[in-house]
Parts: sequence; structure tokens; C-alpha cells
Amino acid sequence: MLHEIDTVLSDFDGTLVEISIDFAQMRRGVTSLGLEYGVSSGSGLYVLESLEDIFGKLLRQDGNKAKEFRQRAEKLIVDIEMEATAGSRTMPGADKALRELKDRGIKVGIVTRNCRSAVMKVMEMADLAHDLLLTRDDVEKVKPDPQHLLDALSLLNSKPEKAVMVGDHPMDILAGKRAGMKTAAVLTSKSSEDFEEVAPDVILTGIACLLEML
Repeated sequence: MLHEIDTVLSDFDGTLVEISIDFAQMRRGVTSLGLEYGVSSGSGLYVLESLEDIFGKLLRQDGNKAKEFRQRAEKLIVDIEMEATAGSRTMPGADKALRELKDRGIKVGIVTRNCRSAVMKVMEMADLAHDLLLTRDDVEKVKPDPQHLLDALSLLNSKPEKAVMVGDHPMDILAGKRAGMKTAAVLTSKSSEDFEEVAPDVILTGIACLLEML
């Protein structure tokens, strides 16, 4: 099903490494900061999207307050991400899988909504072979916007139809489909039922199983 693939783009947190980031704490923190400025975010948004929603509303009211909010909210998020790196570990078989992909001549890119400082901290202990890393600090638009993936493919000189996006969250699959890529869901943090709506091309127990599909 995943034939003629020459590029693999992979999510980071939850796919290649396990990082116990407290996203609930992030949401509460960003929400509380917004309320300090008299603004609430739309319901059902992810943390980064909630931040942008509040920032946009504040920007229409007071540019200085909007800038101050963004600085405080981004620091809060980064602090939580950095704290979580202390207990991080590589997912079983992830390091060997990436090395074998590279040995086969397949290009490997890592695309993540995490900040670069946290990712690089984890990389100090994780032996994850890759050709490209694009964190949220490196792009204008992050997953599930396909531009995050398209930027990576462009830098790798790869075509979407010959690439596969691998991730542990439905947003990874959605981004891959929007970018015109094949998609592979890994069941490291969610069940197969969680991916029914986005319908990935393949479902794997972990990224190491990808090798059998190529």
C-alpha cells in the first residue's frame, strides 16, 4: 500500500519519543491569561490555536496588550514543554527504524508542533537519524495545516505523492492528507477508533512497523 515512497515525515512527541507534556495545564494557563485581559478563546481549540484566537481578539482591541499576552502565553507553553523533557524516552524501535530508513536511501523529516528548544533537549539523549527537523518555531503554519508538511517536503526536494506522513494523532493524518501524502497512524497514544474519521492509509502499532510496509 505504501509503494514507491522515498520520503518519510514523522511527528515527534508520541511517535518517536514519549514526552509527558501536561497539555491540560497548558490549556488552563493560556485560558487564564486570556481572561486576565478580558478575552476568552473559542471552544474545542488546541492550545496553540487557542493562543492565536485570543491574540487575534486582543489585537483588534489593543496591540500592546496583544503582544504582552503572546509573550506570556508562549513562555508558559515553552516552560511546560521544557520541564517535560526531563522524563522523555525514545519510543521502542524508533531509533533503529529511522536508521534503517536512512540506510535504504529514504529521506527522513521530523515535523512537530513542539518548540525547537524542547526538541533539541530531547535530541541530546535520543539517537534519531533524520535529514530535516521543522518545529513550530521554524514555520509560519503548523499541523494540521498542510503547509508545515509542504515546507518540509520542499526543503527535502520531495514530492507529496512519494511521501508518507506518520503520526500518533488524527491531526497528523489530516495534515498528511491535505498535503497529498500517504498517511500512517501509530497507536502509541490512541486507539484505531480515534482515527476512523480521518481514515489513514495504514495503521501501525509503532513506527518500527513502517519498515514492513515500504
